[in-house]
Amino acid sequence: TASLPALGSAQMPTGSVLQVKQAYKTDVFSTTASSDTDITGLSVSITPSSTSSKILVTSNISGFSHNGLGGGFCIQRDTTKIGLATAGDQRTRTSFSGGLYTGDASGTGQMHFNAVACYLDSPSSTSALTYKIVAQLNGNTLKVNQEEGDANTNDTNRGVSHITVMEIAG
Repeated sequence: TASLPALGSAQMPTGSVLQVKQAYKTDVFSTTASSDTDITGLSVSITPSSTSSKILVTSNISGFSHNGLGGGFCIQRDTTKIGLATAGDQRTRTSFSGGLYTGDASGTGQMHFNAVACYLDSPSSTSALTYKIVAQLNGNTLKVNQEEGDANTNDTNRGVSHITVMEIAG
């Protein structure tokens, strides 16, 4: 039997996971911004070992958004938005499947949604890279890891959100 090269070696088989980094957000975040807003605690840095490496980014955002305005989330590598949907006109381009929007202007106290992303990035870099989640807002209320009402009862949920990045040998 052949043995595998040491972890992190340039000779690792293509597709091998070389390193994993994660930011796991358990606290709440709320904003009514009307512009792109970093979600505190959902940022992670990774330094690829080779320019041929790919970075697999997965993320789940839990929470609530309303006030009759949508919005969405994107994955951002340093200052570049990545994994965006194709859209035209005034549509918000996001990196996520789904969003936290209730679909009505008034909302409801016990709604809690999830937005999910999975994107394989090819940064062609061996420099430190920062991947983060950015909320693209239109002045709506955004609450991460909580419901709209967030009442202090056992009938109310709090959630968790994360961003995970994995270096994959190219």
